[in-house]
Amino acid sequence: MASQAIRRNERMADSIERLAFELISGALNEQERILSGLRACAGMILGASSVAGSFLASGAGKGALSIWSLLATVAFGSCVASTIVVLLPRGLVFAFGGDTLLADGDPLDARDVCEAYRAAGRWIEPHVQENRRKLNRIGHWLTLSCAMLAAEVILWTLSVRLS
Repeated sequence: MASQAIRRNERMADSIERLAFELISGALNEQERILSGLRACAGMILGASSVAGSFLASGAGKGALSIWSLLATVAFGSCVASTIVVLLPRGLVFAFGGDTLLADGDPLDARDVCEAYRAAGRWIEPHVQENRRKLNRIGHWLTLSCAMLAAEVILWTLSVRLS
C-alpha cells in the first residue's frame, strides 16, 4: 500500500513538472504570436502612412510649403522610423533544442524525466522574461508609430485645408 502511494506521488510529480514545462513553453509560443501581430500591425501602419502621405501631400503641394506641410513631413518621417524600429530583429528566443540543454553538461543534474522538465523550465524562464521586456519595448514603439500616423493625417489635412 505504501509503494502504491509512492508511485502515485511520483506520477503526480511528473505531471506537475510536465504541466509547469508546458506552461512555460506555451508562454514562448504566445510571445512569438504577439511579435508576429505587432509586426503585422507595423506593416499596415507603414502602408497607411505612405498612402496618407502620398494622397494628402499631393493636395498640399499645389501651394507654397506651409508649416503644416513641414510638420506633416516630420510626422511621416517619425512614423516610418518608429515603424522600422518595430520591424528590426531583436534577438528574441522562441525555440530551444534538447541539444542545447544537453550541451550544457546537465548542470542541474537531472536524473529522471521529472528533473529534466524542471531543468528545461529553469533554462527557458529567463528567455521568457527577457522576451517580455523586449516585446513591451516594441509595443511602445508601435504606439508611437500610431500616434505619428494620426499626427501625419491631421497635419496633412490641415495643410490641404489651409493652403
